[in-house]
Amino acid sequence: MQEQEEEQKLKPACRIFFAELLKSDLFVREHGETFLVTPTCAKCNRLFGVGEVKEVEKRGNITKIKISDPTDTLNIYTDKILELDKFMAFVGNLHVRVREKGKGFLILVEEAGAVEEGVRNNWIISTARRTLERIELLRAKEQEKAKQALEHYAVDDDKLDFWENMAINTVKGVWKDYSKTSEEMVLEVLEEAGRSSVERIKLVKELKRKGLAEEWIEEVIDELIGEGRCYEPEVGVLKLVEE
Repeated sequence: MQEQEEEQKLKPACRIFFAELLKSDLFVREHGETFLVTPTCAKCNRLFGVGEVKEVEKRGNITKIKISDPTDTLNIYTDKILELDKFMAFVGNLHVRVREKGKGFLILVEEAGAVEEGVRNNWIISTARRTLERIELLRAKEQEKAKQALEHYAVDDDKLDFWENMAINTVKGVWKDYSKTSEEMVLEVLEEAGRSSVERIKLVKELKRKGLAEEWIEEVIDELIGEGRCYEPEVGVLKLVEE
């Protein structure tokens, strides 16, 4: 039993926006396992999600949690005792459920925990990136074994545009607040250094440890340099502009 649990944890977990997941109903069998294939051709039987907790309902030994991302709200179930906060991250297994209208799925939590808003924002960024990468492969007709999914969901350019715009809009939705927070964190590190300079690579590493995505850190640094709030006295080294 323990070996099965360890093997399950080694399997990759998909990152899918909840709206796309809820539109998915194509199940395929491979190597004795059942996978859910989504409209942008993600294939998964485990899910890694991060979202905002909207409702918690206890049903005997089972707890039903409504959790939302910027696209939709998802129900997940657990028999574990969890310490919940505003945001939570979870890994869940997708279990096929036969219904009158066809097959659906339940998400049973494997592990979960409370997280900060920055972790949720990072999840949005990475999930959007992966969604756009899958769409790019579909547009280039380079997605392997995509024919069945394309036919099942009747995928065309308009539908790819829809999923692409959804991914882009989720990023736009968090960028304003995230950018402001990131700027404050970058400036805080530079201010702590005082008149000393800070190696760019060390600054990025420090902020990644605090939950910021590397590509966003680099973009914020470039914005601060452009605004004249910090500068590079030499390549790869940053220093705060003294007022």
